[in-house]
Amino acid sequence: MTIAEKLEKAHEQGINGLYGSEDAYTLFERSFLVFIVLDGNDVIGAARVISEGIETALFVDLKAKGDLKDVTETEIKTGLIKAAEKHLSGRRVMVYGRREDLDLYEKLGYGRCKNAWTYFRKGFDEKDFLPSGFRYENEFFSQAQHGDTDKAVVSAKDRMCRELILGRVTYKNDISGTTYEAVNDILTRAFWGHPHDVEKTKAAFSNSRFTAAAFDGERLIGVARAVADTGNKDDKRIDGKYATILNVAVDPEYQGLSVGKNLVLRLSEIIPAETIVLNTHPGAVGFYNRIREYRRNLYVFEKHIHEGEKREMPPEMRIGMFTPKGFRFPSEYVQ
Repeated sequence: MTIAEKLEKAHEQGINGLYGSEDAYTLFERSFLVFIVLDGNDVIGAARVISEGIETALFVDLKAKGDLKDVTETEIKTGLIKAAEKHLSGRRVMVYGRREDLDLYEKLGYGRCKNAWTYFRKGFDEKDFLPSGFRYENEFFSQAQHGDTDKAVVSAKDRMCRELILGRVTYKNDISGTTYEAVNDILTRAFWGHPHDVEKTKAAFSNSRFTAAAFDGERLIGVARAVADTGNKDDKRIDGKYATILNVAVDPEYQGLSVGKNLVLRLSEIIPAETIVLNTHPGAVGFYNRIREYRRNLYVFEKHIHEGEKREMPPEMRIGMFTPKGFRFPSEYVQ
């Protein structure tokens, strides 16, 4: 068994056969990283990564043939995940997984995300999602203690003032008309003053397939971006399979006016992908639960591949981000 990390035309038939799709090889061609497990010339497993190459990565389409003579399906999948991690040091890795691989991801140190939502154009399977508006127990406590920030901001604004502001807000399907310094400033102020590096911001947004921005007159008040497997950067209408929306950020002075929601929906409408994944922080649960086009996903996983010394996430942060290891919903227990 060997793992190839470079796509070759000789792999086309094997990859298409593994996934049962004539489009599978094309999607691999559009991916940031690819990993193919070979038994001689036979493709027995594969996976791929979608990324802007800077901060985040979305690991998708983990697939292996059933247990073979000399290797198990779990061993093939484990090899693929570990091969990908070697290339993703220092990045936040999200995995769009499946129920059958829940134990595998937990064993490899991935947390099951509480805060992942998915927008579907087709292929929706109810068993992979939580009911609309679902909250975990700790989120009810958080809401009662701190209130719903979004609603509090809206209720504090005079109705006439609100309508005046909304009438001025315009949206664009790119970030032309502004600067990367302004984008970086929005990211910094929207995320509790946590400083963002302007060069990384520039690289992340310029390497993303899709971007969107909101303006009040000439003032930038919101941004968002997305990476996807939808063809090259200049040919955005080639349909893909997966996309992920990132860096949804709104100027604090304009939060509570549906600017973030409009940016998310705007990107969702222009991204020609079957499945769009959106993973956020615990404080945004109420916000995303109100976007009815998205559903809370049970099988998105995350792991930060640290550079050098491993750093543990504080327990109070982890409980807001991930379900406890070994946690299962009633439907996930073997009947």
